[in-house]
Parts: sequence; C-alpha cells; structure tokens
Amino acid sequence: MNRIKLYFILILLFTSSFLSASSTINSIKGDEKTKFKVEIRNSIGNPQTNVFLKITGRSEVFKADSCGIINFEYDIPESYSRTASIYLDEDPKIPEKTFTLDKNNTYLDFCIDSKSDILRFKQDNSTFYIEGIVTDEKGEPITGATVSIQGTGRHTFTDEIGLFSIDADFNHYIIIRADGMENLSMTVSPFLMNQHDAYNIVMRKKSGEKIYSSVETMPQYPGGMKYFKRYIDRNLKYPEEAKKNKIEGVVVMQFVVEKNGDITNPRVMRRLDESLDSVAMNLIKGMPRWIPASDHGIKVRCKYSVPIAFKIPVPKPVVVDSIPIKGKALADSTTIVQDSIIMKPDTLATDSLITKTIINDSITNDSVIITNDSIANDSTLIKKEIDNDRVIKDNKTKVKKRNIFVRFFRWLFGIKDKEDKTIENEKINVPDDEESKIESSDIDDKDRPEKEKIATVNEEEKI
Repeated sequence: MNRIKLYFILILLFTSSFLSASSTINSIKGDEKTKFKVEIRNSIGNPQTNVFLKITGRSEVFKADSCGIINFEYDIPESYSRTASIYLDEDPKIPEKTFTLDKNNTYLDFCIDSKSDILRFKQDNSTFYIEGIVTDEKGEPITGATVSIQGTGRHTFTDEIGLFSIDADFNHYIIIRADGMENLSMTVSPFLMNQHDAYNIVMRKKSGEKIYSSVETMPQYPGGMKYFKRYIDRNLKYPEEAKKNKIEGVVVMQFVVEKNGDITNPRVMRRLDESLDSVAMNLIKGMPRWIPASDHGIKVRCKYSVPIAFKIPVPKPVVVDSIPIKGKALADSTTIVQDSIIMKPDTLATDSLITKTIINDSITNDSVIITNDSIANDSTLIKKEIDNDRVIKDNKTKVKKRNIFVRFFRWLFGIKDKEDKTIENEKINVPDDEESKIESSDIDDKDRPEKEKIATVNEEEKI
C-alpha cells in the first residue's frame, strides 16, 4: 500500500511539473511580438510628420518620426484580428486610414495629406496623375465609361479592362458616367492614398425607385420657367389676412417629378406664413405634368425645388391727360354758350320787328327794318365765329417738323400735307366776299316771303 501511494504521488508531481513547463514555454513564445514599419508621405512625396497611430482597444500611441515613419511591435493573437488607425494631429478623432495587422505584411506605406497640404495644393492648382479600374457589382469591367474632371474639359474613357488614367487636382471633382449606371462623383484623395496600384471603383445599376437630385437633364415645366411663372401669377390668390398684415416673402417648395411627369411628395422647405404656405402647397399640387428628368436617355425620378414669391399687388396709377381734355371741353362749352347767347336775341328781335312792321304798315319802316335786321347782324357774327373756329383749328394743327432732306424732296416734287391742302382749298373755293354774298343772298331769300306779304297788304289797303 505504501508503495502504491508513493507511485501515485510521483505521478502527480511529474504531471504538475510538465504542465508548468509547457505554460512557461507558451509564455516565452507569447513574448515574441511582430515588428511593424509604417511609412507615411503626402501627395508630392514629402514625409508626413504630423500623424500618430493607435491600435484598436489599446491606449498606447505611436508617433511618426521626422521621416514620417512609425515603428511599433505588437503580439498578434491567433483567435481574432486586430486593426490599427492613423490620425492627423489636427484632427485626432477621425482616422485618416485604417488597416488590419498582418504578420505577413509588416511594411506598409500610405499617402495622407493634411489640411494645410490640401490648401497649398489648391492654391497652386497642383495636378496629380491617377489611375483607376471601373467595374460593376459583379466585378465585370465596364468599357467605355466616361471619366471627366468637372469644369476643366479634361476627360478620358475606360479601356477593355475598365482601366483609365488622367490628371486630377483638389479643386475639381472626378465624375464617372456609364450607360445604365449611377453617376459617381469623387475627389482625388482616395486615388492618392495608395499610389502603387490602380484604385478600384465599383458602379451600381440605376434603380427605378431611386430619387435623384442631380442628373444630366433636369425636369422642366412645359414651356420652361417663363410659363411656370405665368402659371403662378394667374393662379396665385393672396390671402386677405396676409394682405391686412402686410406679410410678404418667398416660400421654397420641393417636390418629386416622377418618370411620367407627375408631381409627388410636395413639401415646404422654407416657411413664411401658415396661410401663404398652404397657398404655395395648393399651387404645386395643381400643376400640370412636367417633362421628366433623364440621365443618358433613361427617365428617372428627380427632386426639384422652386421659389414662390408673395408680394402684395400695388394698383398702378391711371395716367389721364386731364388738362388738355378739360381745356377742350371748356373751349367747346364756351363756344356753345356764346352761340346760344348770340342766337337767342336774334329770334326775339326779328319776331318783334316783323310784327311792328305789319302793324305800322309803312314801306319806310320796312326798309329800315330790313336794313337793321338782326339776321344780317347774325350772319356777320356767324362769319366771325367761323373765322375764329378756323383760327383755333389752325392753331391746334401743328405742322410736323421734318428732316431737311425730306422737306427738300417734298418741295422738289410738290408734295404738301393733307391739312394744308384742305385749308388752301377752302380758302381758294370760298373767299370772304363770296361768303358774304352767299350769306346775304340766303338772307334775301329768307326775307322774300316777308316782303311779299308786306307788299300784298299795302296793295289791299290802297284798293
């Protein structure tokens, strides 16, 4: 029994010693850390010294030296992977580059530009030679895609493997377009992160349900914005309360133009007043169908924003040339009044004189009456009024001043104004003496029945 116990104790001691030896061996192996070297430069190849590195889950910080190199050691566990991130001193919260620690890849180099570097590149308008490969989601290369530098006119196309190269800068975006694919807008920074290999770009197919904000051909109101403004002016009804409160301003509306041109999802982006906002909403809902947006010949849904201005209408003042009209009216009225004043005593005077001549029944009185008859005086007065009217008309009709060459040719060919011709014809056809004769003859014709009456009465009395 004692021997058995002794053997059992020896076995326990041996196993414990073996386990302790294996643990010490493992601890020794664990002390072997992997050495990493990370070199960081900017886009023009200068060392980037204002950076530091941190390993995820660790508080230790590794700073770059004067050559832009970060050297550090780390025990990489086999059960899980560990990542490291590089930060700029000017922005220690947002990582500029993140990578996975790998025993087989201990030397890494990156291109990182600080904000001061980018500002200097923009001021100098520095260009950089970049390369990229364009593929779809399945990894198939896209041939013939257009790669352009916005606003510069520089552009190129992808070859049969989707590869392209072009000079880019920090001041302009890189635009990539392909048929049936969604457009991409990129900066030059991701291309410069790793200058040794071509940057891989994946493009996605266009989705009919996606709403675009910027496409090749934007949606348009039928007829253009001129007709859109006309539609707003005709259908905008200013609320009375807003008029009383003198509320004016601009309401910005946003809506979606569908593939068939319908207007959906209208909403107020910038508010002004509740009543004016509702008026703007009703105007957008009542619009006719728009011309839908298209991108490379494919109709797509697109967002669109329009401003609707509210301004209280001010009635325009009616400009009336009242002074000349009043002058004409007064002149006409005065002439009419003068005519009435002149004509009224004539009839009474003639009637009274004629009755006196009939009662007195004397030839001498008749002759006196005839000579002093007011009708003759009326004729002279009427003549004066006609002459005055002619003078007024002549004063009103002003001869237009023509160019000296026009006046010369009109004189050469004997061309005269219509108004001058009519006035001359009147003067030629109707002289003053003949007018008086005509008027006196007319008066004599009017007085003949009266004279005959007086003569017949005298003959009857003599008999």
